[in-house]
Amino acid sequence: MNEYRLSIVICAAFGVFMTAQSFAQRNEMPPGYPQSLEGDLRRLLAEQQESGASPEFLVRLAETYFDLADDLLTEKTKRLAAYEAGASAAKQAFEINDANADAHFFHAVNLGSAARLSGVTNAAMTVGTIKHCAQRAIEINPRHAQALQMMGGLLMEIPWFLGGSERKAQDFLERSISVDSNFANAHIMLAKLYLKQGRREAAKTQLETVVRLERPHYRYTWERKYKPEAERLLKELSSS
Repeated sequence: MNEYRLSIVICAAFGVFMTAQSFAQRNEMPPGYPQSLEGDLRRLLAEQQESGASPEFLVRLAETYFDLADDLLTEKTKRLAAYEAGASAAKQAFEINDANADAHFFHAVNLGSAARLSGVTNAAMTVGTIKHCAQRAIEINPRHAQALQMMGGLLMEIPWFLGGSERKAQDFLERSISVDSNFANAHIMLAKLYLKQGRREAAKTQLETVVRLERPHYRYTWERKYKPEAERLLKELSSS
């Protein structure tokens, strides 16, 4: 496989993976969300100018940039700038304190989203960094549900020669759910793995859990994407 075709394969898998991910934990949407994110960002930047930035503050900033790019911005250049700013803020956070698991996680997710928008070469070059950051977050906090979900999704989608493994992906996704069952996409990805294994009832249980979630993380995306997707897959299961 030549280098260009290899890059295409990596980017395709990486694009599927990153598009499937939503990580923020805004359990309840504030009034006016997602437009309210612009005000959130302005307040954070003003606070940064006045009092500097701790690792925890920089993580909040990285998360806000990610939410802004994912949920509000539509122009590619503006979304890319937000993801890159989020990755930079998270990197500053772990450079100050390498033991901050959230900093490594939000660097990975912003970096990956920026690479997906940028194109084939950047995405291919970034996979190793994404894996490293997610793994580092899990090393620091083995119960980091978001990083566990991220690793599961990544290993589920990337080619085997880059470390992809459905068996390992299943393990990470099951661990993520055992830590925090309110991340809808972990259930959906796990259901898809179970279906590939012929485990229809196990897959159905995961999908039904998504539909019934009372306090899903990232409710904005759950309402618009994950719940409808779970309902569609359940309908397909019942008719096949």
